[in-house]
Amino acid sequence: TGILAEDVEAQDPGYFFHRRTGRALVTLKMATTLDGQAAALDGTSQWITGERARTDVHELRSRHDAVMVGSGTVIADAPRLSVRLDGYDGPQPRPVLIVGHRAVPEDAPLFERDPLIYREDRGVDLTFVLEDLPKHGILTVLAEGGPTVARSLMEQGLVDEIVWYLGGRLGGGLGTPAFNGTFPTMLDAFEITIRSVQQFDDDVRVTARLTRE
Repeated sequence: TGILAEDVEAQDPGYFFHRRTGRALVTLKMATTLDGQAAALDGTSQWITGERARTDVHELRSRHDAVMVGSGTVIADAPRLSVRLDGYDGPQPRPVLIVGHRAVPEDAPLFERDPLIYREDRGVDLTFVLEDLPKHGILTVLAEGGPTVARSLMEQGLVDEIVWYLGGRLGGGLGTPAFNGTFPTMLDAFEITIRSVQQFDDDVRVTARLTRE
């Protein structure tokens, strides 16, 4: 009937989003230095942010059904993508792995957690992935990178919320950018609406949404 509709949806956003769109809801999480570097030139990214911000990331993971990464992130960081919080005994998000032409090490820690793997040498159809995930009980996805997956999600209009951590560091040069691809003109910039800003010691978390007409 519309009464308190926003409050009701806020209790289970993934369910209502899936009922409207037929796909899983995507939150894009990024962490960069203040000058926009996601990693150093040698691929190292630990740790851009401090302990309190990293704890917040684990709380963010705990509110999603799955965590999505590309093969580059698995190769560079060997992540487990699990929730590691003191006293946490809730469900663990299921890893979702997007694999293109880059081979993933067979001993990657991720494989101990029964990941869903989508593989295509010429590029994975992310719309298909997000429409397929609900068939596996996954309605909310936290996309944690890397720059290729992040760029593809943005370009295809598949990002529903952005959580961006700005670490209290300056790269002072070109390392690995947050997004692959080029930025030829301001007309190509993605317009966003900032919803909240929160500080964790020397780090800042910005929550935003893409501005859609």
